[in-house]
Amino acid sequence: MIQLKKIFILSTVLVFGLSSCSKDDPAPVYIPAAIEGKWQFTKEGEIIGSQEVLEDYQHTSGCTKDYTEILAGNIIKDHYFDNPNCRETIDNGTWNRNNNSLILSYPDQPNTTGEILELTNTTLKIKIVDSDATNVVVLTRI
Repeated sequence: MIQLKKIFILSTVLVFGLSSCSKDDPAPVYIPAAIEGKWQFTKEGEIIGSQEVLEDYQHTSGCTKDYTEILAGNIIKDHYFDNPNCRETIDNGTWNRNNNSLILSYPDQPNTTGEILELTNTTLKIKIVDSDATNVVVLTRI
């Protein structure tokens, strides 16, 4: 009788132990990083075939580095410092996000759609396909 009791307890422990390791457990919940913030341009390039060809973003030497602000209320401001004397130029526009799609609209360039390839607390990587090329821009949160 004691032997049967031990077998019953052991089998019960095994059944509960194995069922708790099931692959049917739900995947952990992924909370995406916020896209709003100040982002510095760090890399740019193209996808040729299936290969990314990226180079360092060329900031104007001696000037503040170019960056973009993605603000609440769907406002985007691109800050460039490539004028004589490092004078700042700001391009104002709007943005909308739908899952991994980012739609940017500026007065001179309405509705450019990009695909968010990576979004973390430190990195934003966007792919933009136009008629000539597939471009990639990498930004770093500042």
